[in-house]
Amino acid sequence: MRYWCRVLCVAAVVLGMASSALARVAVIETTARLSDHSDVAFRAAIKEAVETAVRGAVAMGLSHVALRDVSQLDEDTVAVQILVSDAEAAEEESGAASPETGPIPSNRQSL
Repeated sequence: MRYWCRVLCVAAVVLGMASSALARVAVIETTARLSDHSDVAFRAAIKEAVETAVRGAVAMGLSHVALRDVSQLDEDTVAVQILVSDAEAAEEESGAASPETGPIPSNRQSL
């Protein structure tokens, strides 16, 4: 009896860990063109890029979104990177609260 109790406890722990390990996580990056070089146009381009990325996440069935990076690729293009997942536990485990974006390529300016 004691043996089976231990086996069931271990199985419950393993299954609990496996459920969060099965969460899907993706990084989506989209770009948008600036209509001009004003702050209003810059904000509108960021909003458009985020909306496009979120639509992609929803299409993949991923509902949790965290903004990861915003950068300007050139004079006329803004890039937005979001981290998406299908479970909050996956975001906590992957460090969505403080993502590491890695080195920024030399042709990109971090904002």
